[in-house]
Amino acid sequence: MLRPSRGTLLISEPFIQDPSFERSVILLVEKNQMGSIGFILNQQLNIKVKDVLHHIALQQTIYKGGPVALDSLHFLYHGSKPIHNSLKVIDGLYWGGDINELTNIIANGDLLPENIRFYLGYSGWDSGQLEAEIEQKTWVVASASVDCVFNLDAKKLWKKTMQSLGGEFALLANSPLDPNLN
Repeated sequence: MLRPSRGTLLISEPFIQDPSFERSVILLVEKNQMGSIGFILNQQLNIKVKDVLHHIALQQTIYKGGPVALDSLHFLYHGSKPIHNSLKVIDGLYWGGDINELTNIIANGDLLPENIRFYLGYSGWDSGQLEAEIEQKTWVVASASVDCVFNLDAKKLWKKTMQSLGGEFALLANSPLDPNLN
């Protein structure tokens, strides 16, 4: 079984009781002895980047990264060259960095809009908390890819990632939100 680490996905079990994480797929961007940080990849907000960052004229939708620090804005981007102060998550995928440098490379066309995502807030766990939730079968851990962050439809991401695990997970991918309706 895959262990949670930087660059892995957390896929919520189908009947999770926390509405913040219902049918969510989270990319872990940091995992250490202090805890874990990730971003929900499939919860779009009704806010555009240009409405929050007036100096970046992007029409893209901002995503809800999680229920923690909803006054913070984060970004993930796909590229071959890291931005200063960014953190490599997996090959070709980075978290954060110098916002002025980001603004410049977007303006210069060196980073295409489809290769960047912004997240309001984040998902976080204290040391040992995530492992306990995984043991309680709240989360399934899977490998991440650049495609799951940027190329899969956010509305279908949970179902597609569950199906990709095969077996019982593929069956659970088709379960209704309310198991009583089954």
